[in-house]
Amino acid sequence: YEFMTSEHQYISRKDEGDRMIVFERGDLVFVFNFHWTNNYSDYRIGCLKPGKYKIVLDSDDPLFGGFGRIDHNAEYFTFEGWYDDRPSSFMVYAPSRTAVVYALVDKEKEVAEEE
Repeated sequence: YEFMTSEHQYISRKDEGDRMIVFERGDLVFVFNFHWTNNYSDYRIGCLKPGKYKIVLDSDDPLFGGFGRIDHNAEYFTFEGWYDDRPSSFMVYAPSRTAVVYALVDKEKEVAEEE
């Protein structure tokens, strides 16, 4: 549980209008959509670490009483370029009233070596 002791933690977005909060801890990116009705497609979130991310926790999972609106098999690849004061970013689907945690599964160097 490296994220519990990680020195790296950063809040990159607190958007009152969208009712979104995005923060990082270790190799995890937490995305909270507190909006009562708005789902956000292709919502861009900033992150420190480039590479490939996958969902590791989804409050919208039917296991937790959710609607299962997010595909857990999807992979999220970062883009270079600053966003929300972060050097990389990726796009997510953020359904209303959800918390989703994305984990860095392949750092950019490892992905490049495989190609």
